Amino acid sequence: MRSALIINPAKGGWERALEAVTTQAESAGWPTPAVHLTTRAETGRAQAESALAAGAELVVVAGGDGTVRAVAHALAGTGTQLGVVPTGTANLLAHNLDLPSGIEAAAHVAVTGTPRPVDLGLARIDDEAEDHPFVVLAGMGHDAATVAATRPRLKDRIGWPAYLAPAAVSAMRRPVPVTVRHDDEPERDVLAWSVLAANCTRVRAGVLVPGGLVDDGLLDVLEVIVRWPVQWVGVAAKGWGWQRDVSGLRTRPSRELTVTSATPLHVQLDGDVIGPARRMHVRCVHHALSVRTSAPTGPLP
Repeated sequence: MRSALIINPAKGGWERALEAVTTQAESAGWPTPAVHLTTRAETGRAQAESALAAGAELVVVAGGDGTVRAVAHALAGTGTQLGVVPTGTANLLAHNLDLPSGIEAAAHVAVTGTPRPVDLGLARIDDEAEDHPFVVLAGMGHDAATVAATRPRLKDRIGWPAYLAPAAVSAMRRPVPVTVRHDDEPERDVLAWSVLAANCTRVRAGVLVPGGLVDDGLLDVLEVIVRWPVQWVGVAAKGWGWQRDVSGLRTRPSRELTVTSATPLHVQLDGDVIGPARRMHVRCVHHALSVRTSAPTGPLP
């Protein structure tokens, strides 16, 4: 099989990822993978397009969620398989697919694993002509402001716990008026702390997305409508598996979602901040990707 390896050299462990994927490809009797390094200007999509043009049947990405989503954008709908060696902070797609966190084990799955269909989210921000991809989570409002306030160096040093202090500050912010439209339904006025569209079951710190799946053709929308601090208790309980409805959160599945605000708000896609913006339109592309996992045949959890 012809393969390519796209590496984010800003992430620790990239040399081990290079060695591990190359070793796995050689063990499988494949040609040595073509290696592409990302840059600040070219974060993975251009490298993946070059790999496709060279005939790659498998593209392995070693990096964080931002690199994964850039590569996924190029691979969507092509049939070329995606392997993931997670070397980032949150590694949300890898977390939801139960991929190994160790580099050698992840490289083994990326090369020898079973391809599984996975959905891709696309976001159109304001009046931009081109969509932005996301593989797990898009949000508009104070959740994105939390991501924007997180210090990159601290995130690199301690990982996802770096979000906790900014999240505590953001939790006290007042909700803002937005309009929300699900699919072809009429717009609704919502006073929201944040609106999120999830293509996943699990976020970090044990937080669950009610009903969220990576392969069902739907985005699970969370309207966080907390107005009083005590309501965060119910939202947290819901995120940790509480089955009953809570006053600070509304959830429902949608294929498309539009959020509009008179005041520009931060937008985040898989932890990368975009904006501020006044409008976010997101949609789900069913089974756009084929990702190598260690899961047996059958529906993903």
